[in-house]
Amino acid sequence: MSFVLHGIAALMAAASTPVSNQSGPLTIDQAAAIAEHNAFAIRLASSNVELSRQRVAEARGALGPKLGVGATYTRFGQETTSNFGGQSVVIQPIDTKTANASVTMPIDLAGNLSRQVRASQANLKASQENVKSSVNDTRLAAKQAFLAVLRSQAFVGVQEQALKDAQGRLEQAQKQNRVGETATIDVQRFAAQVAQSNADLLIAQQSLQQSKNVFNLTLARPIETPVELVDINDLPMVPGDADTLVKAGQSSRPEVRSLQDTIEALGLTARATEATLNPSLQVTVTHLRNLEPSGFSATGQTTTGVLALNIPIFDSGVTRARVKEVRQQQVQAKIQLEQVQLGISQEVRTALSNLSNAKSRLDNARTQVDVTQEVFRISQIRQTAGEGTYVEVIDAETQLTTARNGLVNARYDYLTAYSQLQRAIGADSLGTAATTGGGK
Repeated sequence: MSFVLHGIAALMAAASTPVSNQSGPLTIDQAAAIAEHNAFAIRLASSNVELSRQRVAEARGALGPKLGVGATYTRFGQETTSNFGGQSVVIQPIDTKTANASVTMPIDLAGNLSRQVRASQANLKASQENVKSSVNDTRLAAKQAFLAVLRSQAFVGVQEQALKDAQGRLEQAQKQNRVGETATIDVQRFAAQVAQSNADLLIAQQSLQQSKNVFNLTLARPIETPVELVDINDLPMVPGDADTLVKAGQSSRPEVRSLQDTIEALGLTARATEATLNPSLQVTVTHLRNLEPSGFSATGQTTTGVLALNIPIFDSGVTRARVKEVRQQQVQAKIQLEQVQLGISQEVRTALSNLSNAKSRLDNARTQVDVTQEVFRISQIRQTAGEGTYVEVIDAETQLTTARNGLVNARYDYLTAYSQLQRAIGADSLGTAATTGGGK
């Protein structure tokens, strides 16, 4: 428990502290960490934790003593006197000044106040899990935005290579045309290919800039912040089978734990509500001091004690209705828990399926790139030897560009599916989650 509270406190401190801009290229984990610091959802969830913590303190305070002090000044129209044996005696002075102090202590006969403390503690744990849930969602959004930038950068690289190849062929065709070895129409075809490659590169660059803007927005930092990222060279592998990962997710996801804590809190609240019909006992001790005692029967100070026992008899069914209301809230929370656990199973299996499909596409895309590169090389050789046409070269280059784009998509589809699996399980380390069922 202390470890959880320490972690939540660290998150809250991070949320309230401005984050300096990371210098140098960002890794995917550094980007996720910045998003954690800046995310509005996490800051709001952290504020709710503090609210819940104060409710715990309030419930605990109801178990403790209450101390009050006061003073009273009373002035009458005139003092009251009486004559005894020819001597005037003041029965009631014209004014009185008193001070009092009282201590009240509840006696928790039915354990109702203790249940309210435990219910508020369970709600505090639920709010802490909600912070973790916001962190989990924020990390996924940051990773997806990170991968979107890398994907767009890779597309730019493909288009830059395509433009470079097209410009090289155009220069060669222009040289050959000057010596009469190439027809003008072929030069025009290569020029059109260069123009198309330029247009495709411009579109890719614009898409990259948009991806960077979205990335900065996801990290909740100024949109104009320069974006420089570290690419992911090694593709992560998935440990464990689907059933093992599903069980890990269903036990470690913060949403599950939050609902479990909420169900516990509602159970305690229902029992505490039922106990309001039980007898209650309260002890009050009051000390009264007369600051200027005078008069016939005035006393300087008095101390009184009161033991108050309250036994509710009948409340027209109000308590019963309130208990049933809380019980239905508990039933709804249990239904939500079943729904969340079923959804986690679907999320994990979908992410695994997407990973498998992306891996197959990735293997096929690598093969396609190798094949189209060889076809493109052969088409250039055939064209140079006069056995092929320029149209074949252009078609081969178009197929190569398409294959390279397919490789980019398959690669980052795999990494995106992996990040979705991390979120579905609620852990960055899938190996640890699969073996221990623990969270991030």
